[in-house]
Amino acid sequence: MNDEQSIFRNARALCLFVFLALGAVAGGAAQDKPVVFVSIPPQAWLVKRLAGEAVEVQTLLPAGADPHTYEPTSRQIRKLAGASLYLTVGMPFEAPLASRAAKLSASLKVAAMDAGIAKREASEHDHDPAGHACGEGGDPHIWLSPRLLCAMASNTVAALDRALPQGPASRKADLERTVAEIRGTDEAVREKLRNLKMRTWVVYHPSWRYFAEEYGLTLLAVEEDGKAPSAKHLADLISKTQSAGVKLVFTEPQYDKRSALTLSQQVGARLDVIDPLQEDWPALMREVAKKLAACQPPPAAGDRR
Repeated sequence: MNDEQSIFRNARALCLFVFLALGAVAGGAAQDKPVVFVSIPPQAWLVKRLAGEAVEVQTLLPAGADPHTYEPTSRQIRKLAGASLYLTVGMPFEAPLASRAAKLSASLKVAAMDAGIAKREASEHDHDPAGHACGEGGDPHIWLSPRLLCAMASNTVAALDRALPQGPASRKADLERTVAEIRGTDEAVREKLRNLKMRTWVVYHPSWRYFAEEYGLTLLAVEEDGKAPSAKHLADLISKTQSAGVKLVFTEPQYDKRSALTLSQQVGARLDVIDPLQEDWPALMREVAKKLAACQPPPAAGDRR
């Protein structure tokens, strides 16, 4: 081997060594990030906005799973035990999970994103299929109210400050930026819904009560006591939706859509799918407002110009 070949070979080996070393450092840095667990995807959106790249966010609920009946796997519980912080929101599976994880790890902090938030009482619809109330503290779907999501953001920053006091100094600014984004989305939704003539909204599961209250909508739920509706309930709902002139019925990917499809066919409405557990919260809110605004009945003959 001549000197030129030897130099080239040594240089290539050195480059490979540097590449592997940098990869190991980067991998180590990623692994050294504190892990923050949340229960559902909308919480993940909020934590990522508030903590940025400073933490690794893990979500327990997989796509398409029903949060009222979900049970975390043993693998998830083991991963949770190694986390720095678990943020709850009031879902039924959270209390026993947090208790089990705390027994495995004394360093895991648990904090409630819904702390201090006055929730709606659980109605006759807010039960899982076994008949248990969905959330011990009332209706847990508070992220669907921009006003309550701002309160969740403040609670999240307070929890991050307690669990990870060595975190970035930008948390206050991140909170202000996130609240501004939430309020901007709220304003866009209000503008979209401002001139609705028909303000009755039909969904399968009553997840959207906070949203409906926020924007002055009347919410009708297909589900009855956490189960498919009885013939009587469905007949009553058909009468109400026909009287209101409803043109769009919403179902959710977590639930059987057959009852909602039957209702939509009976009243001549279109069936559409919305997912209140979508992670991209601003996109979800804007999408729902757009669909509601687009499904208005045509003006009466005397109103046409």
